Amino acid sequence: MRTFFAVLVLTCFSWSLAAAQQVTAATIDRDCAPWDGAAFRVLMPLQGSALEIAIWQAPDLKRATTFSFPDPQGRRGVAFLRPPFGAVHELSGTVSFSRVEVGQPVEGELKLVAANGNKFEHRFKASWGKHMPLCG
Repeated sequence: MRTFFAVLVLTCFSWSLAAAQQVTAATIDRDCAPWDGAAFRVLMPLQGSALEIAIWQAPDLKRATTFSFPDPQGRRGVAFLRPPFGAVHELSGTVSFSRVEVGQPVEGELKLVAANGNKFEHRFKASWGKHMPLCG
């Protein structure tokens, strides 16, 4: 009986650990900041909706970097949920990138929450799209 219980506990732990380690696919593209400076945007599809993270600086983060939202000064970026219909919902929390280099896969983690309490916690791996905006 003890053996069965130990196997059951280890199996459940393995399943929850595997779920926590799942990586969600995303895309990343160059973008323009509201003042027409260099920026980048991560888009993660989620069951008909999409999480969108706009970072208003050049896509060349050489080391691990974390961004917090909302950004009170309006200079770093914004995170929001884009539902299939209706208005977008701004999110609060953090988005971390291990590094960002154009042309290289980008890995990161987000922990965001909507005003209604819905939580979004994902590890992601983003591939670069072909969008080339003309800023300025």
